[in-house]
Amino acid sequence: MNVLIYVLDALRADHVSCYGYDRDTTPTIDRLAEEGVRYENCFSPATWTKPVGASLLTGAYPPLHGTRSREDVFDADITRLPETLSQVGITSAGFSTMGNVSASIGYGRGFDTYHDLYKDSDIVAKRQTRDTDSEELEHEDRDEIALPRAEDLSDSVVEWLETDAGDDFFAFCWSIEPHMPYDPPEGYRDYTNPEYHGPVDGQRDTLPDVETDADLEQLKALYDGGISYNDDELGRIVDALETQGIYDETMIVVLGDHGDAFNEHDRLTHGHLPYDELIHVPLVVKPATESGIEPQVVEETACLVDVPVTVMSATGVTDVPETVEGRELPPFGPPGSSAPVFSETRFRDVYPSFYSVRTDEWKYMKVDEPNRDVGTMLDTVKQIYQRGLIWEIVRNPRYYLERYLHDENRFLYDLNNDPDEQLNLVDEQPERADEMESLLATWMEEGERRHERLSSVDDLDIDHKTSEQLKQLGYVE
Repeated sequence: MNVLIYVLDALRADHVSCYGYDRDTTPTIDRLAEEGVRYENCFSPATWTKPVGASLLTGAYPPLHGTRSREDVFDADITRLPETLSQVGITSAGFSTMGNVSASIGYGRGFDTYHDLYKDSDIVAKRQTRDTDSEELEHEDRDEIALPRAEDLSDSVVEWLETDAGDDFFAFCWSIEPHMPYDPPEGYRDYTNPEYHGPVDGQRDTLPDVETDADLEQLKALYDGGISYNDDELGRIVDALETQGIYDETMIVVLGDHGDAFNEHDRLTHGHLPYDELIHVPLVVKPATESGIEPQVVEETACLVDVPVTVMSATGVTDVPETVEGRELPPFGPPGSSAPVFSETRFRDVYPSFYSVRTDEWKYMKVDEPNRDVGTMLDTVKQIYQRGLIWEIVRNPRYYLERYLHDENRFLYDLNNDPDEQLNLVDEQPERADEMESLLATWMEEGERRHERLSSVDDLDIDHKTSEQLKQLGYVE
């Protein structure tokens, strides 16, 4: 049996056709959903890539696996999914277009092979860093790294399937699109308005210019173009599986690691308060034919931490690591009541941290403000200066300062009556808010306590090339 996990970075559920979107963005994902299991209510354990990648490879939430901030590497002595699958004779290969899930910072451990495509010399020769901040890089840096496109990923995976995959494999594939910059290639810009002549072009430095409805619609159109493009490239991999005659025996898992915001709560992109636009993600599983599982839609709440143990169950793994916090999702495992889902955003000490717990009926979020001492604030000013943001902050202070300033720090939403999370009930229902905050605190304390017992197995640091690519994606100053 084979397993292929395909991640579309920053893909939110409500921009996927089979989740009810009014644009036909995802025919390949729709086909897999028709032949498999679509999880209507799946949520991510974090609002940005690095911690989610570690959760997908361990089945653990961020407090347990410990990869939570920009400075963290994935070095905890915690069993990874490819190591577990090797127990049943499955070989593994990883393909990453993104420095946040690279072998350089620990994500390759346990794989038989792992390909950091943003460093691949052939891909770099085709792609220069596409973000408008690329002028910040010296020329030799631009010659060393790239932002690979989805076609670079599919080219690599298809070649591997044709030459090196062998029998019983696990392929872990991480694509950048539709992550910012929203830069779909020609042929995938049909959603944009040809009459639009405003400043928004999908690049990060034009985000402060999103002021009108037309600006926002143009941004969404570019985002959707990236989704359609990536979906077509996923289709090439599906076609290759069929050509090789192994489609039926391959379990295909397609998901978004987190979403992106479009001002539903006055914010864009991701990495802030875990509202549903950032944590409600698509999860589609096309099982191997031998499983006998019929196509269906599962309404029960799921979390991405459930993916690894579900894969283990489907492949016959019986020795599940004790660090797995997820549960087998139905119909691969028994049905049961939905468990609470936890999410967090932690970047750096100078930023607030955000946490949430979500049940079927209620959502609670809290903001932990950063340390405001003199040293921390000086570090913040230094970062602003190094990134050349002083003029941008003067030009649009609200856009940049909203990361640091919040009018409220506790939020409670009645999801049955307020699914868009607009009416904060924390003052009207303080006892429920306190109860959910206690649940959140217990989750975090238990995870951090267990993490302290884990040792670090690798002496890792973010290398120069990885750091430069992450700079272009907005993760590193």
